[in-house]
This record gives sequence, structure tokens and C-alpha cells, in this order.
Amino acid sequence: MYWNSKDVSVFLDQKEFIDTAVIPLLLIDGQASQVKQNASSAEFLMALTVFIENQFKGRVVLLPPVSYTPKSSRQQLGNEWSEMLKEAGFKHLFFVSSDMSWGTEANALNVIYTPSIPLEHMDQRLRQSVLEDQLRQIIPVFAKRWAISST
Repeated sequence: MYWNSKDVSVFLDQKEFIDTAVIPLLLIDGQASQVKQNASSAEFLMALTVFIENQFKGRVVLLPPVSYTPKSSRQQLGNEWSEMLKEAGFKHLFFVSSDMSWGTEANALNVIYTPSIPLEHMDQRLRQSVLEDQLRQIIPVFAKRWAISST
């Protein structure tokens, strides 16, 4: 499900089944040396989170990405989103990021780190294969966190 009026209406009617929000975290760094890497990471994360949404359709809502700068307080950003989404009725929240600097907050905020893989020069089949490989690594993380919170 996506963050649009149609899908959110379904979420509101079926909160007991659609209990998870997924938010891509996109680093925006204005340094000339980082702009292309940031854009490539964003492209990868957006493709991967759409792939996650397709895999878990009916259980997750893919929210729009959250952009932040190197100076942003990651802890504050994560806490604000977590609090707001719990109030909205989500039982689970997963952030997905290619920024290793989320490392210290990763467990407390449910940040799933995945290294960015440049997709721009890949043909569609290779791109699909890369995303499937990444998804295979992420599925156990989702399953483990869902199992922990259901006990």
C-alpha cells in the first residue's frame, strides 16, 4: 500500500492487518562530491522500498521518503516519526537507509541499513535480480522484528 488517499482509506478500515509503515531515509548532502552518490542512493532506496511494499502488500504502507542533511539529528528525526506513526495506528515502523551513520540509532529506531547499489546502468533483469537479492536479506529482519513484538 502507498501513502495515497485510496490506500490510506483501506489502512484505516483494516488497521489490525496493515500494521507496518516503511519509510526510506534519504541523505541530501550539498557537497559537490556527494550529490551524485546521494542521488544514486535515493534511486536505489526508492526501488528497494517499492519492492518491499510489493512483497508485503496488505501488511505495509510505504510512506514518502524522509530527506535529511548531515547535520540533522537522526535520533530526533526517528523519535518524531516513530511517535507520530504510533499515534496514527501503526504497530511497526521500519526505516530503510543506505547511510551508515544511522548505525548507532539502528536498533532503537528500527533502521534497516542496506548498502546502496548503483542501478543507473543496469538492464531491467539485472536490476530485478539485485533488488531480489537485497530483499532476501531484509525479509528475515522484518520477520524477526514482527515476531519479537507479537510475543
